[in-house]
Amino acid sequence: MSEQTRRDVLQFATASAATGVLALGSAAAQTNETEWQQADSPTGKALNDAVDTAAGPFAVGADGNVLARQEDGWQTVVAYGPQARSRRLTGVDATDDGGAVWFVGGSGVIGEYDVETQTLTNYSAPNGKTSTWEDCTVRGTAGENERLYFVNGSGELLVGIRQDSGAIEYAEVSKPGGGSTIPAIDCHSRDVGHVCSTSQFVAETVDGGETWEQIGIDFAGGAFFDLASQSERDVNVAAGSGIVYRYDGFRWTPHVVDDARRAVRAIDRDGADGLAAGDGGALYERQSAGQWRQYETGIESKLDGVATGSSYDVAVGDGGTILERAAAGSDGSDGDGNETNSTAVETTALALDVPDADPLSVEHYVEGEWITPA
Repeated sequence: MSEQTRRDVLQFATASAATGVLALGSAAAQTNETEWQQADSPTGKALNDAVDTAAGPFAVGADGNVLARQEDGWQTVVAYGPQARSRRLTGVDATDDGGAVWFVGGSGVIGEYDVETQTLTNYSAPNGKTSTWEDCTVRGTAGENERLYFVNGSGELLVGIRQDSGAIEYAEVSKPGGGSTIPAIDCHSRDVGHVCSTSQFVAETVDGGETWEQIGIDFAGGAFFDLASQSERDVNVAAGSGIVYRYDGFRWTPHVVDDARRAVRAIDRDGADGLAAGDGGALYERQSAGQWRQYETGIESKLDGVATGSSYDVAVGDGGTILERAAAGSDGSDGDGNETNSTAVETTALALDVPDADPLSVEHYVEGEWITPA
């Protein structure tokens, strides 16, 4: 998001609701002093991705589980997925206002959960596509004007656009990576974003996914797992061998962020803030364009998802592992222990009626509608 970060916007909503040469010195000194804590998890199955919303962090994973961080801890909001068939969920994203969560997974699963109305909508297998969706990204306001991007294990991209009727119109399927699996997609505006593939391919679109231009990474030799798109001159790719690649609009620079060269499997950016996670329970926090601080958490679980948040930063992974820490300013401070003017925040808050007392659940179930272009 330009000017305002997503964290800024969701803090308002939460308040209302209640070149081929390895860069030296990229990894800041390790530290075991961390505010990260392992949370009680309602599942023992793998969690694969996480995102922040107007109702707090969400995570998705095996058996179609969708979890949410509530005031008294993590709870299961959706069990068995949108089709009630326990299909693994692999990716999740939220609308710009944080009002809806979109998630994807095995056998063409696509679902939407509205955090205000507590409505679960099933959009699975659009146009007969039943390959595993690996990831998704969404821009726009919940239920109004979303532009949706879905990528799968066959290297396909499907773009959907919310219509006035509420239906989702889908465009012609394309293959921005030439057919290789696309594990990640991220858009920093409605029409501009990036994908990465398992064949060390990174591409950029500036026209809403109609065309794609390869921008790298020719010299990379390891696997790509995730990426974060902040602008056309600010992209990160999480990769194997402890590397986070950085693109400045002209060239790629690989930064070794893990001294043990463990794989970095997840990355999330929100303005200047950034988090990454990977094998051996390791976490990394962005300090500057080329500097990341490495945290040892004391757990050995592989972490596959990470999200910066307005209330909590979270990382999730194997065995239902959830790591969390209170986000700076979520307790009414500016992160340095100084109180802030909460009244000013509340007057700027988004008008989302997000439940903050009763646990989130599925109160309504709807079969979503896909339509072809007129």
